[in-house]
Amino acid sequence: WTGGAYGVGERMPIKATRSLLRAALDGSLKSAQFRTDANFGFAVPTSVEGVDSSILDPRGTWADKTAYDVQAAKLVQMFIDNFETFEDHVDGSVLAAAPALRDAAE
Repeated sequence: WTGGAYGVGERMPIKATRSLLRAALDGSLKSAQFRTDANFGFAVPTSVEGVDSSILDPRGTWADKTAYDVQAAKLVQMFIDNFETFEDHVDGSVLAAAPALRDAAE
């Protein structure tokens, strides 16, 4: 979803999804610039050909930034809680890459 939670926002445009997938498969993402997601810590491209760059920053698409922050923190906590089951079975590098709750979003 982009622009808000289910019922407020809208589905990610299929054209954007296809463009992102195409860029991943053809290798053009390798030359893209990236930012680090404040909640999950993974790299997110800042622009991709055929994709409105505004949707690459999900928080920016939400009118209610506080609602986004609350929802993102909830999702991060869900990942943390679920991952506890697997912590004893993964390498330290995997643990270091796991999402963590942070004081504030970007």
